Amino acid sequence: MKLDRGLKIVLIILLIVLISIISFAGIYVQEKKSMVNVLADYKLGMDLKGSRTITVVVDDSKKTVYYDKDGKVVESEDKNGSKEEVPVNSQDALTKENYLKTKTIIEKRLNDLGIEEYLIRQNEDTGRLTVQIPEDNSTDMAIQYLYTTGKFTITDEDGTVLLDNSNIKNAKVAYNTTQSGTTVYLNIQFNKDSVEKLKEITNNHLKTTDSEGKDISKKITMKLDDTDLISTSFEEEVTNGVLSLSVGTASTSSSDLSNYLKEASNIAIFLNNEPLPIKYSVDQNRYVLSDITEKTLETVGIVAGGVLVLACIVLTIVYKKNGLLAGIANIGYVSVLLIIIRYTNVIITTEGLFGIMISIILNYIFSIYLLKIIKNKEITVGKAYNKTVLAMLFILIPALAVGITLCFANWMPIYSFGEIIFWGILLIFIYNTVLTRTLLMCSTKKQSMKEV
Repeated sequence: MKLDRGLKIVLIILLIVLISIISFAGIYVQEKKSMVNVLADYKLGMDLKGSRTITVVVDDSKKTVYYDKDGKVVESEDKNGSKEEVPVNSQDALTKENYLKTKTIIEKRLNDLGIEEYLIRQNEDTGRLTVQIPEDNSTDMAIQYLYTTGKFTITDEDGTVLLDNSNIKNAKVAYNTTQSGTTVYLNIQFNKDSVEKLKEITNNHLKTTDSEGKDISKKITMKLDDTDLISTSFEEEVTNGVLSLSVGTASTSSSDLSNYLKEASNIAIFLNNEPLPIKYSVDQNRYVLSDITEKTLETVGIVAGGVLVLACIVLTIVYKKNGLLAGIANIGYVSVLLIIIRYTNVIITTEGLFGIMISIILNYIFSIYLLKIIKNKEITVGKAYNKTVLAMLFILIPALAVGITLCFANWMPIYSFGEIIFWGILLIFIYNTVLTRTLLMCSTKKQSMKEV
Protein backbone atom coordinates (compact mmCIF):
# COMPACT_ATOMS: atom_id res chain seq x y z
CA MET A 1 0.00 0.00 0.00
CA LYS A 2 2.94 2.35 0.73
CA LEU A 3 4.19 1.95 -2.81
CA ASP A 4 0.70 2.50 -4.20
CA ARG A 5 0.23 5.69 -2.17
CA GLY A 6 3.68 6.96 -3.12
CA LEU A 7 3.03 6.28 -6.78
CA LYS A 8 -0.31 8.12 -6.61
CA ILE A 9 1.37 11.14 -5.02
CA VAL A 10 4.06 11.23 -7.72
CA LEU A 11 1.47 10.91 -10.52
CA ILE A 12 -0.75 13.66 -9.06
CA ILE A 13 2.22 15.99 -8.59
CA LEU A 14 3.37 15.31 -12.17
CA LEU A 15 -0.17 16.07 -13.39
CA ILE A 16 -0.19 19.37 -11.46
CA VAL A 17 3.27 20.27 -12.83
CA LEU A 18 2.10 19.51 -16.37
CA ILE A 19 -1.05 21.62 -15.98
CA SER A 20 1.00 24.47 -14.47
CA ILE A 21 3.52 24.43 -17.33
CA ILE A 22 0.67 24.48 -19.88
CA SER A 23 -1.16 27.27 -18.05
CA PHE A 24 1.82 29.57 -17.43
CA ALA A 25 4.04 28.77 -20.43
CA GLY A 26 1.54 27.59 -23.07
CA ILE A 27 1.66 24.92 -25.76
CA TYR A 28 3.73 25.85 -28.79
CA VAL A 29 3.56 24.27 -32.23
CA GLN A 30 5.31 25.18 -35.46
CA GLU A 31 3.15 27.08 -37.92
CA LYS A 32 4.46 28.76 -41.06
CA LYS A 33 8.11 28.70 -39.89
CA SER A 34 7.29 30.17 -36.47
CA MET A 35 6.27 28.81 -33.08
CA VAL A 36 2.67 29.63 -32.15
CA ASN A 37 0.97 29.18 -28.78
CA VAL A 38 -2.20 27.14 -29.44
CA LEU A 39 -3.57 27.90 -25.98
CA ALA A 40 -6.46 30.36 -26.15
CA ASP A 41 -5.51 33.97 -25.44
CA TYR A 42 -6.84 35.87 -22.45
CA LYS A 43 -9.58 38.33 -23.34
CA LEU A 44 -8.70 41.64 -21.69
CA GLY A 45 -11.21 44.38 -21.00
CA MET A 46 -10.91 47.93 -22.30
CA ASP A 47 -9.43 49.15 -19.02
CA LEU A 48 -6.48 46.76 -19.45
CA LYS A 49 -6.11 46.52 -23.22
CA GLY A 50 -7.09 49.97 -24.44
CA SER A 51 -10.06 50.97 -26.57
CA ARG A 52 -11.28 52.96 -29.54
CA THR A 53 -13.34 56.02 -28.73
CA ILE A 54 -15.66 57.22 -31.50
CA THR A 55 -17.81 60.32 -31.33
CA VAL A 56 -20.71 60.61 -33.75
CA VAL A 57 -22.77 63.76 -34.17
CA VAL A 58 -25.96 64.72 -35.93
CA ASP A 59 -25.05 65.39 -39.56
CA ASP A 60 -25.63 69.09 -40.28
CA SER A 61 -24.69 68.90 -43.97
CA LYS A 62 -27.02 69.56 -46.87
CA LYS A 63 -27.86 67.60 -49.99
CA THR A 64 -28.97 68.69 -53.44
CA VAL A 65 -32.49 67.62 -54.39
CA TYR A 66 -33.43 67.66 -58.07
CA TYR A 67 -36.94 68.15 -59.42
CA ASP A 68 -38.35 67.68 -62.90
CA LYS A 69 -40.57 70.25 -64.58
CA ASP A 70 -43.60 68.86 -62.75
CA GLY A 71 -41.96 69.18 -59.33
CA LYS A 72 -41.32 65.45 -58.91
CA VAL A 73 -38.05 64.40 -57.23
CA VAL A 74 -35.61 62.82 -59.70
CA GLU A 75 -32.15 61.31 -59.29
CA SER A 76 -30.28 63.66 -61.61
CA GLU A 77 -30.58 67.23 -62.75
CA ASP A 78 -33.33 67.96 -65.29
CA LYS A 79 -32.63 70.87 -67.63
CA ASN A 80 -36.29 71.89 -67.43
CA GLY A 81 -36.51 71.23 -63.73
CA SER A 82 -35.06 72.81 -60.61
CA LYS A 83 -32.93 72.01 -57.61
CA GLU A 84 -32.49 73.08 -54.00
CA GLU A 85 -30.16 72.50 -51.06
CA VAL A 86 -31.91 70.87 -48.12
CA PRO A 87 -30.55 69.57 -44.76
CA VAL A 88 -29.99 65.80 -44.68
CA ASN A 89 -31.84 65.88 -41.33
CA SER A 90 -35.13 67.71 -41.24
CA GLN A 91 -35.76 69.92 -38.23
CA ASP A 92 -38.75 67.78 -37.27
CA ALA A 93 -36.50 64.71 -36.91
CA LEU A 94 -34.17 66.36 -34.39
CA THR A 95 -36.05 65.37 -31.25
CA LYS A 96 -35.00 63.88 -27.93
CA GLU A 97 -37.14 60.84 -28.70
CA ASN A 98 -35.19 60.16 -31.91
CA TYR A 99 -31.87 60.72 -30.14
CA LEU A 100 -32.74 58.08 -27.55
CA LYS A 101 -34.06 55.74 -30.24
CA THR A 102 -30.76 56.09 -32.11
CA LYS A 103 -28.84 55.06 -29.00
CA THR A 104 -31.05 51.99 -28.54
CA ILE A 105 -30.59 50.91 -32.16
CA ILE A 106 -26.81 51.32 -31.98
CA GLU A 107 -26.69 49.26 -28.77
CA LYS A 108 -28.62 46.46 -30.46
CA ARG A 109 -26.33 46.56 -33.48
CA LEU A 110 -23.27 46.24 -31.22
CA ASN A 111 -24.88 43.29 -29.43
CA ASP A 112 -25.69 41.63 -32.77
CA LEU A 113 -22.04 42.11 -33.76
CA GLY A 114 -21.04 40.15 -30.65
CA ILE A 115 -19.27 43.08 -28.99
CA GLU A 116 -19.60 42.15 -25.33
CA GLU A 117 -18.01 45.25 -23.83
CA TYR A 118 -18.86 48.80 -24.80
CA LEU A 119 -19.69 52.14 -23.22
CA ILE A 120 -22.10 54.67 -24.70
CA ARG A 121 -22.56 58.22 -23.46
CA GLN A 122 -25.13 60.53 -25.01
CA ASN A 123 -25.95 64.20 -24.83
CA GLU A 124 -29.74 64.02 -24.96
CA ASP A 125 -30.03 67.67 -25.95
CA THR A 126 -27.80 67.48 -29.05
CA GLY A 127 -27.88 63.76 -29.86
CA ARG A 128 -24.07 63.60 -29.70
CA LEU A 129 -22.88 60.05 -28.92
CA THR A 130 -19.50 58.91 -27.61
CA VAL A 131 -18.94 55.17 -27.97
CA GLN A 132 -16.05 53.23 -26.48
CA ILE A 133 -15.38 49.73 -27.90
CA PRO A 134 -12.46 47.29 -27.61
CA GLU A 135 -9.60 47.63 -30.06
CA ASP A 136 -9.26 44.51 -32.22
CA ASN A 137 -9.33 43.38 -35.85
CA SER A 138 -13.06 44.06 -36.20
CA THR A 139 -13.08 47.57 -34.69
CA ASP A 140 -12.90 49.50 -37.97
CA MET A 141 -15.75 47.44 -39.38
CA ALA A 142 -17.83 47.94 -36.23
CA ILE A 143 -17.55 51.73 -36.48
CA GLN A 144 -19.81 51.84 -39.55
CA TYR A 145 -22.66 50.48 -37.41
CA LEU A 146 -22.45 53.61 -35.26
CA TYR A 147 -23.37 56.07 -37.98
CA THR A 148 -24.73 54.20 -41.03
CA THR A 149 -28.46 54.86 -41.30
CA GLY A 150 -29.23 51.35 -42.51
CA LYS A 151 -32.30 52.14 -44.60
CA PHE A 152 -33.10 49.16 -46.83
CA THR A 153 -35.36 49.63 -49.85
CA ILE A 154 -36.55 47.68 -52.84
CA THR A 155 -37.43 50.08 -55.66
CA ASP A 156 -38.74 49.72 -59.19
CA GLU A 157 -37.15 51.28 -62.26
CA ASP A 158 -38.95 54.57 -61.58
CA GLY A 159 -37.41 54.78 -58.10
CA THR A 160 -40.70 54.04 -56.34
CA VAL A 161 -40.14 52.28 -53.00
CA LEU A 162 -41.91 48.92 -53.05
CA LEU A 163 -40.63 47.44 -49.76
CA ASP A 164 -38.40 48.65 -46.92
CA ASN A 165 -37.20 47.74 -43.41
CA SER A 166 -40.72 47.86 -42.00
CA ASN A 167 -41.69 44.90 -44.20
CA ILE A 168 -38.89 42.62 -42.96
CA LYS A 169 -39.38 40.05 -40.21
CA ASN A 170 -35.77 38.89 -40.07
CA ALA A 171 -32.68 38.21 -42.15
CA LYS A 172 -30.47 35.15 -41.80
CA VAL A 173 -27.27 33.92 -43.39
CA ALA A 174 -27.31 30.44 -44.92
CA TYR A 175 -25.16 28.41 -47.28
CA ASN A 176 -25.53 25.51 -49.67
CA THR A 177 -22.77 23.16 -50.78
CA THR A 178 -22.73 21.47 -54.16
CA GLN A 179 -20.05 19.87 -56.35
CA SER A 180 -19.07 23.28 -57.72
CA GLY A 181 -18.49 24.70 -54.25
CA THR A 182 -20.31 26.47 -51.42
CA THR A 183 -22.69 29.36 -52.04
CA VAL A 184 -23.53 31.86 -49.29
CA TYR A 185 -27.08 33.20 -49.16
CA LEU A 186 -28.80 36.04 -47.38
CA ASN A 187 -32.36 34.91 -46.67
CA ILE A 188 -34.72 37.83 -46.08
CA GLN A 189 -38.01 36.78 -44.53
CA PHE A 190 -40.79 39.32 -44.90
CA ASN A 191 -43.59 39.72 -42.35
CA LYS A 192 -46.98 38.14 -42.97
CA ASP A 193 -48.50 41.42 -44.14
CA SER A 194 -45.89 41.65 -46.92
CA VAL A 195 -45.94 38.07 -48.28
CA GLU A 196 -48.59 38.81 -50.90
CA LYS A 197 -46.92 42.10 -51.78
CA LEU A 198 -43.60 40.33 -52.37
CA LYS A 199 -45.38 37.73 -54.50
CA GLU A 200 -46.92 40.47 -56.61
CA ILE A 201 -43.61 42.34 -56.99
CA THR A 202 -41.68 39.23 -58.07
CA ASN A 203 -44.47 38.25 -60.47
CA ASN A 204 -44.33 41.71 -62.07
CA HIS A 205 -40.55 41.52 -62.42
CA LEU A 206 -40.09 38.06 -63.92
CA LYS A 207 -37.34 37.54 -66.46
CA THR A 208 -38.76 37.96 -69.97
CA THR A 209 -37.34 38.22 -73.48
CA ASP A 210 -38.65 39.50 -76.77
CA SER A 211 -38.96 37.51 -79.98
CA GLU A 212 -35.28 38.02 -80.68
CA GLY A 213 -34.25 36.71 -77.26
CA LYS A 214 -33.34 40.13 -75.93
CA ASP A 215 -33.86 40.66 -72.20
CA ILE A 216 -36.76 43.07 -71.68
CA SER A 217 -37.34 42.26 -68.00
CA LYS A 218 -38.42 44.95 -65.59
CA LYS A 219 -35.86 45.09 -62.80
CA ILE A 220 -36.01 45.96 -59.12
CA THR A 221 -33.10 47.50 -57.22
CA MET A 222 -32.23 46.69 -53.62
CA LYS A 223 -30.46 49.50 -51.79
CA LEU A 224 -28.88 50.04 -48.40
CA ASP A 225 -28.98 53.79 -47.93
CA ASP A 226 -27.51 55.19 -51.17
CA THR A 227 -25.63 52.01 -52.10
CA ASP A 228 -27.07 49.59 -54.67
CA LEU A 229 -26.84 46.02 -53.41
CA ILE A 230 -28.30 44.31 -56.44
CA SER A 231 -30.41 45.08 -59.50
CA THR A 232 -32.27 42.06 -60.79
CA SER A 233 -35.39 40.38 -62.09
CA PHE A 234 -36.74 37.00 -60.94
CA GLU A 235 -36.79 33.51 -62.39
CA GLU A 236 -40.11 32.79 -60.64
CA GLU A 237 -42.48 34.44 -58.26
CA VAL A 238 -41.72 34.16 -54.55
CA THR A 239 -44.72 32.73 -52.71
CA ASN A 240 -43.28 31.84 -49.28
CA GLY A 241 -42.25 35.36 -48.26
CA VAL A 242 -38.53 34.54 -48.23
CA LEU A 243 -36.17 36.24 -50.64
CA SER A 244 -32.88 34.35 -51.06
CA LEU A 245 -29.97 36.41 -52.37
CA SER A 246 -26.67 34.76 -53.23
CA VAL A 247 -23.65 36.64 -51.92
CA GLY A 248 -20.62 36.21 -54.15
CA THR A 249 -20.25 33.05 -56.22
CA ALA A 250 -19.92 29.36 -55.43
CA SER A 251 -16.43 28.80 -54.08
CA THR A 252 -14.21 26.23 -52.42
CA SER A 253 -11.83 28.88 -51.04
CA SER A 254 -12.14 29.28 -47.27
CA SER A 255 -10.89 32.86 -47.59
CA ASP A 256 -13.54 33.78 -50.16
CA LEU A 257 -16.30 32.07 -48.18
CA SER A 258 -15.22 33.87 -45.02
CA ASN A 259 -15.49 37.21 -46.83
CA TYR A 260 -18.90 36.31 -48.29
CA LEU A 261 -20.18 35.24 -44.87
CA LYS A 262 -18.92 38.46 -43.32
CA GLU A 263 -20.54 40.55 -46.06
CA ALA A 264 -23.87 38.74 -45.70
CA SER A 265 -23.76 38.96 -41.90
CA ASN A 266 -23.04 42.69 -42.04
CA ILE A 267 -26.08 43.33 -44.22
CA ALA A 268 -28.24 41.05 -42.03
CA ILE A 269 -27.46 43.15 -38.95
CA PHE A 270 -28.80 46.26 -40.67
CA LEU A 271 -31.90 44.41 -41.89
CA ASN A 272 -32.63 42.99 -38.44
CA ASN A 273 -32.66 46.46 -36.92
CA GLU A 274 -34.55 49.62 -37.61
CA PRO A 275 -32.77 52.30 -39.63
CA LEU A 276 -31.49 55.24 -37.61
CA PRO A 277 -34.14 57.98 -37.50
CA ILE A 278 -31.38 60.59 -37.88
CA LYS A 279 -28.34 60.71 -40.14
CA TYR A 280 -25.07 60.83 -38.21
CA SER A 281 -21.44 61.47 -39.11
CA VAL A 282 -18.17 60.63 -37.36
CA ASP A 283 -16.70 63.60 -35.51
CA GLN A 284 -13.82 61.87 -33.72
CA ASN A 285 -12.12 58.47 -33.97
CA ARG A 286 -9.13 57.82 -31.73
CA TYR A 287 -7.37 55.01 -29.93
CA VAL A 288 -7.11 55.38 -26.15
CA LEU A 289 -4.23 53.60 -24.44
CA SER A 290 -4.89 51.81 -21.18
CA ASP A 291 -3.38 53.38 -18.07
CA ILE A 292 -2.26 49.87 -17.17
CA THR A 293 0.55 48.80 -19.52
CA GLU A 294 1.43 45.24 -20.49
CA LYS A 295 4.63 45.59 -18.47
CA THR A 296 2.59 46.55 -15.40
CA LEU A 297 0.42 43.45 -15.84
CA GLU A 298 3.54 41.27 -16.14
CA THR A 299 4.95 42.84 -12.97
CA VAL A 300 1.68 42.25 -11.11
CA GLY A 301 1.69 38.63 -12.32
CA ILE A 302 5.27 38.08 -11.15
CA VAL A 303 4.59 39.65 -7.75
CA ALA A 304 1.38 37.60 -7.34
CA GLY A 305 3.28 34.44 -8.29
CA GLY A 306 5.99 35.25 -5.76
CA VAL A 307 3.41 35.79 -3.02
CA LEU A 308 1.75 32.47 -3.90
CA VAL A 309 5.08 30.60 -3.71
CA LEU A 310 5.87 32.29 -0.37
CA ALA A 311 2.44 31.30 0.97
CA CYS A 312 3.09 27.69 -0.08
CA ILE A 313 6.47 27.77 1.71
CA VAL A 314 4.67 28.93 4.87
CA LEU A 315 2.29 25.95 4.56
CA THR A 316 5.30 23.64 4.27
CA ILE A 317 7.00 25.13 7.36
CA VAL A 318 3.88 24.93 9.51
CA TYR A 319 2.34 21.66 8.30
CA LYS A 320 5.42 19.81 7.02
CA LYS A 321 4.72 17.17 4.31
CA ASN A 322 0.97 17.82 4.16
CA GLY A 323 1.67 21.54 3.90
CA LEU A 324 4.03 20.96 0.96
CA LEU A 325 1.44 18.86 -0.87
CA ALA A 326 -1.32 21.38 -0.16
CA GLY A 327 0.97 24.15 -1.45
CA ILE A 328 1.57 22.25 -4.69
CA ALA A 329 -2.18 21.68 -4.96
CA ASN A 330 -2.75 25.45 -4.55
CA ILE A 331 -0.43 26.17 -7.47
CA GLY A 332 -2.37 23.62 -9.51
CA TYR A 333 -5.64 25.34 -8.56
CA VAL A 334 -4.36 28.67 -9.90
CA SER A 335 -3.23 26.99 -13.12
CA VAL A 336 -6.59 25.29 -13.72
CA LEU A 337 -8.49 28.50 -12.92
CA LEU A 338 -6.44 30.45 -15.47
CA ILE A 339 -7.08 27.79 -18.14
CA ILE A 340 -10.81 27.91 -17.41
CA ILE A 341 -10.77 31.71 -17.74
CA ARG A 342 -9.10 31.35 -21.14
CA TYR A 343 -11.57 28.82 -22.53
CA THR A 344 -14.80 30.24 -21.11
CA ASN A 345 -14.07 33.56 -22.88
CA VAL A 346 -14.20 35.53 -19.65
CA ILE A 347 -13.29 39.16 -20.28
CA ILE A 348 -10.73 40.13 -17.64
CA THR A 349 -11.13 43.65 -16.29
CA THR A 350 -9.43 45.27 -13.29
CA GLU A 351 -12.36 44.04 -11.19
CA GLY A 352 -11.88 40.59 -12.74
CA LEU A 353 -8.27 40.56 -11.51
CA PHE A 354 -9.60 41.15 -7.98
CA GLY A 355 -11.96 38.22 -8.59
CA ILE A 356 -8.97 35.99 -9.40
CA MET A 357 -7.14 37.13 -6.26
CA ILE A 358 -10.20 36.52 -4.06
CA SER A 359 -10.67 33.03 -5.54
CA ILE A 360 -7.02 32.15 -4.84
CA ILE A 361 -7.24 33.49 -1.27
CA LEU A 362 -10.43 31.51 -0.59
CA ASN A 363 -8.79 28.33 -1.87
CA TYR A 364 -5.76 29.01 0.34
CA ILE A 365 -8.01 29.51 3.38
CA PHE A 366 -9.73 26.21 2.49
CA SER A 367 -6.33 24.47 2.52
CA ILE A 368 -5.30 25.99 5.87
CA TYR A 369 -8.59 24.98 7.49
CA LEU A 370 -8.24 21.42 6.17
CA LEU A 371 -4.63 21.11 7.33
CA LYS A 372 -5.49 22.44 10.81
CA ILE A 373 -8.22 19.82 11.29
CA ILE A 374 -5.93 17.02 10.07
CA LYS A 375 -3.15 18.15 12.42
CA ASN A 376 -5.21 18.82 15.56
CA LYS A 377 -7.77 16.01 15.45
CA GLU A 378 -7.39 12.26 15.43
CA ILE A 379 -9.61 11.75 12.39
CA THR A 380 -9.03 10.60 8.83
CA VAL A 381 -8.47 12.99 5.93
CA GLY A 382 -11.87 12.08 4.51
CA LYS A 383 -13.68 13.16 7.64
CA ALA A 384 -11.46 16.24 8.00
CA TYR A 385 -12.30 17.18 4.41
CA ASN A 386 -16.02 16.83 5.07
CA LYS A 387 -15.73 19.05 8.16
CA THR A 388 -13.80 21.64 6.13
CA VAL A 389 -16.44 21.70 3.40
CA LEU A 390 -19.23 22.16 5.97
CA ALA A 391 -17.34 24.97 7.69
CA MET A 392 -16.45 26.73 4.42
CA LEU A 393 -19.99 26.50 3.04
CA PHE A 394 -20.92 29.58 5.07
CA ILE A 395 -18.34 31.53 3.05
CA LEU A 396 -18.33 29.78 -0.31
CA ILE A 397 -22.08 29.44 -0.92
CA PRO A 398 -22.83 33.17 -0.38
CA ALA A 399 -19.79 34.01 -2.55
CA LEU A 400 -21.06 31.65 -5.26
CA ALA A 401 -24.53 33.23 -5.06
CA VAL A 402 -23.00 36.70 -5.41
CA GLY A 403 -20.99 35.51 -8.42
CA ILE A 404 -24.05 34.07 -10.15
CA THR A 405 -26.04 37.25 -9.46
CA LEU A 406 -23.32 39.51 -10.85
CA CYS A 407 -23.16 37.40 -14.03
CA PHE A 408 -26.49 39.01 -14.97
CA ALA A 409 -25.09 42.54 -14.67
CA ASN A 410 -24.97 44.66 -17.82
CA TRP A 411 -21.84 46.50 -16.71
CA MET A 412 -18.73 44.62 -17.88
CA PRO A 413 -16.48 45.26 -14.83
CA ILE A 414 -19.10 43.78 -12.49
CA TYR A 415 -19.93 40.98 -14.94
CA SER A 416 -16.23 40.07 -15.23
CA PHE A 417 -15.84 39.97 -11.43
CA GLY A 418 -18.99 37.86 -11.03
CA GLU A 419 -18.07 35.34 -13.73
CA ILE A 420 -14.56 34.80 -12.34
CA ILE A 421 -15.88 34.41 -8.78
CA PHE A 422 -18.42 31.86 -10.07
CA TRP A 423 -15.75 29.73 -11.76
CA GLY A 424 -13.34 30.23 -8.87
CA ILE A 425 -15.78 29.01 -6.18
CA LEU A 426 -17.05 26.13 -8.32
CA LEU A 427 -13.47 25.04 -8.94
CA ILE A 428 -12.67 25.10 -5.19
CA PHE A 429 -15.28 22.40 -4.60
CA ILE A 430 -14.38 20.24 -7.63
CA TYR A 431 -10.59 20.62 -7.62
CA ASN A 432 -10.11 20.02 -3.90
CA THR A 433 -12.45 17.03 -3.92
CA VAL A 434 -10.66 15.38 -6.84
CA LEU A 435 -7.00 16.33 -6.30
CA THR A 436 -6.21 17.92 -2.93
CA ARG A 437 -8.28 15.40 -0.94
CA THR A 438 -6.75 12.45 -2.83
CA LEU A 439 -3.22 13.83 -2.45
CA LEU A 440 -3.54 14.25 1.35
CA MET A 441 -5.19 10.87 1.75
CA CYS A 442 -2.26 9.20 0.04
CA SER A 443 0.26 11.07 2.20
CA THR A 444 -1.36 10.43 5.61
CA LYS A 445 -0.71 7.16 7.41
CA LYS A 446 -3.88 7.33 9.50
CA GLN A 447 -6.21 6.19 6.76
CA SER A 448 -8.86 3.58 6.76
CA MET A 449 -8.59 0.89 4.10
CA LYS A 450 -11.78 2.21 2.56
CA GLU A 451 -10.32 5.70 2.02
CA VAL A 452 -7.06 4.48 0.48
